[in-house]
Amino acid sequence: MRFFVTAALILALAVTAGAADRATLSNNPGAYHPTGEVNHGPQNGEGFVITEQRTATVYYNLADFLAVIDDDYYFDDFSWLSWGTIGGELTYQFGPVNGYSYTASAPNGLYSIPGAVSTNTAEDPLTLTFDGLPVTAVAGDFLATDFDGVPMPTTVTVTLDDGTIVQLDYPTTFVGFTIATEIVEMTITTSAGDGLWPTFDNFYCGQVGTVPVEEQSWGRIKGLYQ
Repeated sequence: MRFFVTAALILALAVTAGAADRATLSNNPGAYHPTGEVNHGPQNGEGFVITEQRTATVYYNLADFLAVIDDDYYFDDFSWLSWGTIGGELTYQFGPVNGYSYTASAPNGLYSIPGAVSTNTAEDPLTLTFDGLPVTAVAGDFLATDFDGVPMPTTVTVTLDDGTIVQLDYPTTFVGFTIATEIVEMTITTSAGDGLWPTFDNFYCGQVGTVPVEEQSWGRIKGLYQ
């Protein structure tokens, strides 16, 4: 009996090791396909923690974010992506749209899942570098997925280059940022040891619109106490 149990464990470990990179299975028949409904999770501050807030204003509600940015932003729901549309490339260029563009990268390559962008290897940091018009507003759904692209209940950390850090606990996935100067880079990571893949979807980038000074100040005050 112990022999069979040991053999089963070895086989399970071998399968897990082989599945470390999504590119090992270019056409995944078990891939998760989202329903098409946008699910940002709770947008009332639950599951949303600002670990560090520097120069950015942080939003946990999509409507609040859209109310303060210019209308000519770049939005992508990645509905054009399927399993492996982006497969193994170290970097991928998105845009330009309305003058905005960005490069996504990961140490061991990117990998697309149905309707979202992710990494090829579990726990790799996913970095977005903005290289078109200056970006002062970004937002999206940030989550962790398993090998098949299924959203998983864990903590995802989103970090801006100014030092602002936000942690999201699934099913809360949405966070937005605005900044007075420029957002150059953001990084999406999963918790160490969870064996999951950082993923982003429903992504916005653009510039802050003309907002009354009083409203900007109130937005910063609210962000500090979330």
